[in-house]
Amino acid sequence: MLIIILLTTNKSDMANSKATGKVVKNVPGMIYIIREIPDPEVATPVEGIASIKLGIVYGNDEAIKFRENQMKTGSSSRKYTLAAFPVDEDTEMPTPEGTKGGVYEMEQFLHSVFKLKGWKQVGEAKEWFAVPTSLVEMIRDIRKIREGATKKSVRWTVCPELAKAFAYAPKHDDIPAFDECRRKKIKKGWKINTERNKDGRSDLEERIDKEMPRKHDRDYMLRRGAVGKYDFQLKKYTFDIM
Repeated sequence: MLIIILLTTNKSDMANSKATGKVVKNVPGMIYIIREIPDPEVATPVEGIASIKLGIVYGNDEAIKFRENQMKTGSSSRKYTLAAFPVDEDTEMPTPEGTKGGVYEMEQFLHSVFKLKGWKQVGEAKEWFAVPTSLVEMIRDIRKIREGATKKSVRWTVCPELAKAFAYAPKHDDIPAFDECRRKKIKKGWKINTERNKDGRSDLEERIDKEMPRKHDRDYMLRRGAVGKYDFQLKKYTFDIM
């Protein structure tokens, strides 16, 4: 049985979902989802509820490791990366209609989805949410399949919008801006920066990236259907189209 859930958001919904860091529109980057498990000595976990952070980095997967290490410092809670996936520039967004964007716009859309579902923001930051543990299970299932596991089904109905964003995300190495030639030396290692500044992409690099052919489509968030089938021959999810 195919279930279709339609979501309507507006510009005010998007505006109210504020990012706490830099705002760089329509550039590639990574969405990361970090789970926090409180120390039982100082806090009692609530059954059926998980605390997660859905945030972004304007860079590749290496930048997520730096972000994760920053959050672990000085915290009594255990934090780990539950999932991470890329977002290309000029990806078509469901709302507002006609929007094309990158990692920032995807983050704003997903935050709006969480809020419309009634999942409360927790803590002082705007990126932490108290979500049902079934969402954590859905994220884990999609991650396992993207990593090559042969799991046949995903409970995508918990959050179809996040399921699409994660399951159909392009491969990391297929993002032109993530090419190894863009890596720059920093104090703690190497990093790719997609921001529009002296440490990020130049105007020329951005123009080159936009013109590069893609192996992936960028309209996957607009397709009707759901994450309901996995084609083992093609080794990817397929949409159930009405």
